[in-house]
Amino acid sequence: MPAEKIIEQIKKDSQKEISQILKDAESKIKIIIATAKKEANKQAEKIQADGAIQSENIKKILISKANQDAKKEIMKVREKIIDECFVKAHHKLSTLNERKYKNIVTKLMQDGCTKIGRDCTVITSREIDKKIAKDLGIKLTGSVECSGGIILTSGDGRITLDHTFDGILKREKDKIRIKVGRLLFS
Repeated sequence: MPAEKIIEQIKKDSQKEISQILKDAESKIKIIIATAKKEANKQAEKIQADGAIQSENIKKILISKANQDAKKEIMKVREKIIDECFVKAHHKLSTLNERKYKNIVTKLMQDGCTKIGRDCTVITSREIDKKIAKDLGIKLTGSVECSGGIILTSGDGRITLDHTFDGILKREKDKIRIKVGRLLFS
């Protein structure tokens, strides 16, 4: 075979081989691209799913915080209303008519005498307290500046009962707060 034919045959075989290599490479490229697209889609879906979960979690956190803030605001308003009730109660006690005031203070003095003994002394807050104490036979030892009520001290000075309206409200504030809260907000 002449050399030209051999060269021609080698060229043909080379062209076939190059063509086959290119076909195989294109097939491999298509497979690689398809695999890469599938993997990219999977990752994109995962990122979207993670983003949706994060978004939902952030939404839940924000809603929870808003609910907490709303509850705090409601509690503040309720506390303010309850405090206003205390102010009004204090005012009402300090402006009781003489008959009601006399009945209350008489009961407070009698209660105090029962608890700490008849030889107790009383500190008054109003002029009428002096008359009530005199009628009940209780010694006077002074006066106190407050909205009403009395302070009783045992004969030996060891026991003191603060039956002033201010003292009673202060001592009973937590119990009264709960009752007022239930009455107003139940």
